[in-house]
Amino acid sequence: MLTELKKIGLIPVFDPGLNQISKRMDILIKAGVCCAAFKPEDVANLQEVTKIPNLLVGVTAVSSLEQAKQMAALGVKFIALPGPSSGQAAWAQQVGLTCVPASQLPGGLSPVPAEVTREEKAFVDFVQQEIRSMLAFDLRHVGINCPDENVSSQTAHAFERIFGFPKEDRGGAYFAGEIIEVMKKPFYGQHGHIAISTRSAQSAAYYLEHNGVKLNWQSAGYMPDGRLRVVYLQEEIGGFAVHILQK
Repeated sequence: MLTELKKIGLIPVFDPGLNQISKRMDILIKAGVCCAAFKPEDVANLQEVTKIPNLLVGVTAVSSLEQAKQMAALGVKFIALPGPSSGQAAWAQQVGLTCVPASQLPGGLSPVPAEVTREEKAFVDFVQQEIRSMLAFDLRHVGINCPDENVSSQTAHAFERIFGFPKEDRGGAYFAGEIIEVMKKPFYGQHGHIAISTRSAQSAAYYLEHNGVKLNWQSAGYMPDGRLRVVYLQEEIGGFAVHILQK
């Protein structure tokens, strides 16, 4: 459960009493945000959304063990909290719920303004903007393929001489500052590669694949704690291979 929520990366939080809530849940699921949180008092909507397949439903807090039991009986799966809470975690553990502090998610809790839920396009735009804000894609560096180490060294030196980007040997490539990587031998991409950094490589990979982008998982690299650090797209863009990279 927690692994799945970390991959999704953000949890939309809805105010009580919204109408046609199932239609909003359909939009979330199509966007890849297969989770949502509600206030415990919003029983009517909780009864409706907990019946939706492939949707993880949570509440923002519970006030007692009895309320935690009530939420579990409704089909709620987790408690989403702005910060850690030993009391909430204890209640969750006793009734089989997962306690999820916002700090464990790259996008955290995402309160949904009531006004954007009234019109479908406004809600779609809101969801897409929250995903983009969470992933925070940005250009990290451009990789240049060279035939050998000598040409790589000369190329990196040219960027240092002209622009003042300090040249540094990092094993398989020379870097010129942090924005030019000059490979010592041909690597991915006809011309080279482009690195796109993101706040969460794990969530970025999830959303890219959800949108039909194929990834080259043989190229994947991981952090010491097992989190995804880097993975290439299968397709090239303009003759460049592209990979996402954990910030």
